[in-house]
Amino acid sequence: MVKVHGKYNSPGGFDFIPGATYVGDSRVIGLAVFVDQTDPSQILLRFNEQQPRRVNYQEFLRAVNFLEAFSSGEAKSYESPDRNPLKLSIAVLGSSRILLHWEDSTTALFPLEFFQTLNVLVAIRKKMETIVRRELDRKARLAEGTFVEQFKNWGGLIVFIMLAALDLLMLICLVIWPQFFMHWLGLTLGLAFWMLILKPAWAGRVWPTIRMYLDDELITDLSNLHFPKRSVEIFLILLILTFIYFFFGSDAANIIFKNFKGSSLP
Repeated sequence: MVKVHGKYNSPGGFDFIPGATYVGDSRVIGLAVFVDQTDPSQILLRFNEQQPRRVNYQEFLRAVNFLEAFSSGEAKSYESPDRNPLKLSIAVLGSSRILLHWEDSTTALFPLEFFQTLNVLVAIRKKMETIVRRELDRKARLAEGTFVEQFKNWGGLIVFIMLAALDLLMLICLVIWPQFFMHWLGLTLGLAFWMLILKPAWAGRVWPTIRMYLDDELITDLSNLHFPKRSVEIFLILLILTFIYFFFGSDAANIIFKNFKGSSLP
């Protein structure tokens, strides 16, 4: 590719679109390029003060790559997989001039003008890639700390923990209300299916975190805890009742009440 510089083809003319960042322009073909500040993956192309055309920045990269390939004789027609592709065609006229048709703009260029314009477009492409990458990274970092993003990452885990707590509560209540056994079983199987079969994204982060806590911090936390004696007694009673239910099933309550009535109080 021949690099030719001239006062009518250098980028940098001042231009402005509200809500967009100016990237560059080519005065020969009347094209100005902007990046959407709200969605950096979208860019705005404006030809000769016409209404801006919004396209994905990958589509613009594809168009400039095509012009590069055409200049080296590797491509003749522009093809794009985009659902709303750019209207871009180029042909060599009998007078050795190059006819460039891009959207609603048509320009006849001498070979040196074409290479000069291509240099400008390549410079705009390079600058645009840097701007888009920087803006996308900045938006990603800002989104990481928001409540919505945190809920997307950990909302499923929060729901799972709440259902698991409900499942444990139902298990304890089975000692008194054994008719809820099928509800407890269904919830337990549902949680197991969610964790083992569906394998949510947070599942891979939970076990390493728990393992790290068990290895490094559990003993320290337990040594700093001071449970009231009454709380420990209540926990042990609930634990014993749970084991009795597993061994005796729905007859556990009758056995407990029978032994309680048969025992003599001091």
